[in-house]
Amino acid sequence: MIGAKFRSSIHWFQSWLSQAKTTNPDNILNKPPEDIIQEFSQKLAQLSPPLEYRTAIQETLTSALSDWQQNVTSANSLVILGCSVEPIAQIIQDSLTDECSQNWQIIHPLALCKRSPDCSSLKTAINEALFSQTESQSADYGGDANPELSERQTLVVIPCLAQCFLRCIEGWEGIEFLQNAVVKDKSRFWLIGCNYSAWTFLDQVCQVSAYLEQVHPLPKLKGDALQKWLAPVTAQLTPEDDDADMDLADCKSLASLASGVSSVAAQLWLQALRIRAADIPDAVSESKPKLTPQGVTLEIPVNLRQTKPILPSLPDLTATDRYLLHSLLLHGQMTRTDLALSLGESEQLVRSRVQMLQRAGVIVQQQEQLNIYPAYYPSLKTELVNNNFLLGDG
Repeated sequence: MIGAKFRSSIHWFQSWLSQAKTTNPDNILNKPPEDIIQEFSQKLAQLSPPLEYRTAIQETLTSALSDWQQNVTSANSLVILGCSVEPIAQIIQDSLTDECSQNWQIIHPLALCKRSPDCSSLKTAINEALFSQTESQSADYGGDANPELSERQTLVVIPCLAQCFLRCIEGWEGIEFLQNAVVKDKSRFWLIGCNYSAWTFLDQVCQVSAYLEQVHPLPKLKGDALQKWLAPVTAQLTPEDDDADMDLADCKSLASLASGVSSVAAQLWLQALRIRAADIPDAVSESKPKLTPQGVTLEIPVNLRQTKPILPSLPDLTATDRYLLHSLLLHGQMTRTDLALSLGESEQLVRSRVQMLQRAGVIVQQQEQLNIYPAYYPSLKTELVNNNFLLGDG
């Protein structure tokens, strides 16, 4: 019996060795050169938010505004919740149509969605914006700062609430001012974007949901929606065979893996791109990009292949790493200084852990802003939930 198993093992090994010898090394699939990855990363970043996101916001906002204009007791705010790695500010801004701008007086108290070192600056920004608007409104309505239902025409937009506070002593003072301002003055409607983790935290420390009652989550994207959204980028692949187009089955699998989150799906797709060794241009590392009307593009055409996306594995995390990553999910993009302040740790300690997580690919940096790399979000979410962190996402 043992001899038969041994002979079977020998036969399998010889068969495998024979196949390995006949495999053409030029057909082995490799990760594309970094220049190519960066080019496609830029193309993904240039995509508009998915139509399903924008449609959901537009329809919900239209209904909420209509109710507010017709009923004195209707809610005068709408909070749009999304995943921590989604660009919620861009999604909110891109969902405001030209028709909306024509029919409503839109106020943007925060011209840039960047966190200020002084977290109470939200209070100042809102005060200044509303004071200026109230003066104009008083002139239009003959001095009446609280117009009738039919005259309610002001929409205040806070694209990203997570950029308006810091988890530290008095770090959410501006949020408390904001929620009181919404409740006290029904003459304005507030459209606010936020991520699940920030919303869960703010509800714990200042009961934000008691003031901003109308909350609507972004929809989870299905396979057909992802297929249409990614089409402008996937159409630019030029493989030699017929595996260029992502069929619906592939997109359904991608949507499931990404939990229906567009930014996660985009990065998983990007990380699954491969190229045959024979197709790697010899001069990719030495080539100089040329400037075209569409932007900077590579001179060398390449044949890329789509492989099955997989979730990247997290490195071994310490307790400090988990708190650090949770803070990034909570606040969104932030500087090392703000991150250290939110953790109550020295900036030196935070810097060393950030560098390790950057090398592992879990954290990415743009200029001075740190953020979670979206492809790691599903695994990170599971890791944090298993360690009793509250994320509020599903």
